[in-house]
Amino acid sequence: MGRTNLPFTALFDTYRYRIVREIASGGMGTIYEALQLGANGFAKRVAIKTLLPRLAANKRFIDMFIDEAKLVADLVHENIIQIYHLSQTSEGWHIVMEYVNGLSLHDFIRGHSIMPEPLPPKLAVFIASRIARGLAYAHARTSTDGVALNIVHRDVCPNNVLITTEGLPKLGDFGIAKAANTVTPERGLMGKLYYMAPEQARKEAVDFRADIYSLGLVLFEMLAMRPARRFADEDGEDILHLAEDGRLNWAALPHGLDPELRAILERMLASNPQDRYSDTNEVGYALEYYIYRSGYGPTVVTLEQYLSKHFAALLDPRLLAARGRHMALLERTQPIPTQPPSTSPATTQK
Repeated sequence: MGRTNLPFTALFDTYRYRIVREIASGGMGTIYEALQLGANGFAKRVAIKTLLPRLAANKRFIDMFIDEAKLVADLVHENIIQIYHLSQTSEGWHIVMEYVNGLSLHDFIRGHSIMPEPLPPKLAVFIASRIARGLAYAHARTSTDGVALNIVHRDVCPNNVLITTEGLPKLGDFGIAKAANTVTPERGLMGKLYYMAPEQARKEAVDFRADIYSLGLVLFEMLAMRPARRFADEDGEDILHLAEDGRLNWAALPHGLDPELRAILERMLASNPQDRYSDTNEVGYALEYYIYRSGYGPTVVTLEQYLSKHFAALLDPRLLAARGRHMALLERTQPIPTQPPSTSPATTQK
């Protein structure tokens, strides 16, 4: 290889990106599927998130955004969507991240609204267990000096969980929701109220146990096919008050739900953080023991086959344009939405 006058770091700036299609658009900006192009025909499929100009003009937001992106860049785990690059161009700020070929857990749940059979409980537990392992990895991360980073996702929800076509659940948007909310100090809330721990809704200091609670709400929704807080406000109370009090619609769970699984849920969803699991790995173990104690249980292959059987139309690359129209149709026809309005700008890769 010949010598070059370019400094080593500048070589990376010669990579180009070719936009393939728009994946999603929301309050934070737009996410695209793209190809990262390199030398000698190199091409890598990635996702690019662009930021809205009004957010990119906020210095405090940009500072937080950069800090969080740096933090997330070191999270390398099979159940976490990896961030590759943060940069600023003439068109604004953008993040280059791992491209996930699949669908969001939100769409996965929505798809079951037209199916005669509910999601098998053990498959729901499997998905939750994988996200628990990703969270446990993040929660245990330390700096190069061995100091605990105390990472808390703060926005675990169905839209931030993606499932690959190979049946691998992945959690995305680590830290992004936190950065986004620095521009909404009037509420001071990070994440979505429908998936928020009571202490988080009360604007108290939170730790990993807030993520355990949010994951419990996601598991609850997979089992009930409706959010735990949906219709819990029939007396007209504000959803914020319900979130602060930790009140949930336990009656929405299936009548035949295994008591052992319900006990796991109740511990994850304890209003007092001290009554929840003391470690996220403990959550992962409890969920895995429940589905594997007999010697066998669902795996990524099980989930892959399930997606192939029930979601082939949504995963067919030739029907990408129709996917959005199909899910929009479900939103209009299904009376119980599973993705309530967010208290912060959307930051998810759908």
